[in-house]
Amino acid sequence: WAIAAEEREWKYRLSVYYTKPQDSGVFTCATPRGLTNSITVHVAAVHCEPMEINDPYLTSRVEGTRLGQVAVFQCPIGFRLNGTSNLTCQASGRWSAPVPNCMPIICPSLETDDPHLTLVEHNTSYGGRAVFRCAWGYRLTAPPGVECEVDGQWSGPVPSCEAVLCPPPLPPVNGSMVDEGPHYRVGSAVQFMCNERHQLVGESSVVCTETGFWSHPPPFCKARCPYPGDPKHGRIDPVKFSYEPGDHLKVTCTAGYVVKLEARWPQCRGDGTWSEQVPECRSYHDV
Repeated sequence: WAIAAEEREWKYRLSVYYTKPQDSGVFTCATPRGLTNSITVHVAAVHCEPMEINDPYLTSRVEGTRLGQVAVFQCPIGFRLNGTSNLTCQASGRWSAPVPNCMPIICPSLETDDPHLTLVEHNTSYGGRAVFRCAWGYRLTAPPGVECEVDGQWSGPVPSCEAVLCPPPLPPVNGSMVDEGPHYRVGSAVQFMCNERHQLVGESSVVCTETGFWSHPPPFCKARCPYPGDPKHGRIDPVKFSYEPGDHLKVTCTAGYVVKLEARWPQCRGDGTWSEQVPECRSYHDV
């Protein structure tokens, strides 16, 4: 409505602050040349409807229901907010968004494809745990449990089971073993034997346990000389089932019999053999 060219770039603004209903009316703007433009202003109070909050888990802090006032919402631990956390009362008399609600945090259900893996506890809510166990003879490759976290995800992957294996045993020196190799699973047994003129010291058989260790330490074969038997008309001393290297034998003859003076007493050697034959008991008449 500016006619003069020099007035066409002029700008006019009506500013009304801290309005009250009594500020309603007609406002006219006039140019220096007497041109006018009028507007009608109606001032009315804007109020949004009071909020209805039916969710027992939802907490709110509402400034009020007047224009520009804000309502802030939040959920407790273990729940997530479904909707907008901040709502504002708008000029239309409506809130900027619907009242949100709290939904429990749920982690996805877990499934196991490993036939040896069992799920012994499965709580998918926030803070809940999933606990796993392996079948006998197997062990977990990761910690046995995972926890449902605040983001609705599990704290780690589902573990798997691997077979428990014991290390291959070594055959004893001067001996051998009968096994079920080359892989020794839980329950596998190994038997040990010694060569001739050797005695097994330790357990003759061991079993692979769930710890991955053998039930007993491996045995060893120690040289032993066999009992040579008593000579005719006499007896040896000492009498043992077997003799250790270094042991000596003596012979005691019955009445009327003696051992030759030049006879040498047998000694058990390191290879499990006797150094001499057991001396004979001879009659006094033959000496």
